[in-house]
Amino acid sequence: MIKQVDSYSLSDWSALASTVWQAERTQLEKDFQNGVFPYEFLFWQNGRAIAFISLSIRKDYVEGAKTSPVAYLEGISVLSEYQRSGIAKKLIDFARRWAKNQGIRQLASNCELDNLTSQAFHSAIGFKEVNRTVNYVIDF
Repeated sequence: MIKQVDSYSLSDWSALASTVWQAERTQLEKDFQNGVFPYEFLFWQNGRAIAFISLSIRKDYVEGAKTSPVAYLEGISVLSEYQRSGIAKKLIDFARRWAKNQGIRQLASNCELDNLTSQAFHSAIGFKEVNRTVNYVIDF
């Protein structure tokens, strides 16, 4: 069952999200309460949160998108003992339905160039690669 994160499930969400974003759980919870993460969902099985998906609606430019706004996959994770059991696919199918209900026709995502696991996941789930970039910055 997929349910939106609320104050009762916030610690379950932060435990999963902290592994993806390498962030402190207390900071994630504070950010959630301040509206930084408005579209967070947990996948529950036998009373336990075993996966999450983080979505957003982006109205700015999204690489490769043909429409605006675009639903954006900000993060997804399934506990290791439940991986390769179709849960991520269920979460992506949920995201597609969620986006359609918002009047949105595309779901976009990204990952780091060296994250081959994420790249394989995106390809396997049906995402099409649209670009690769290397980003630079100058400090002054």
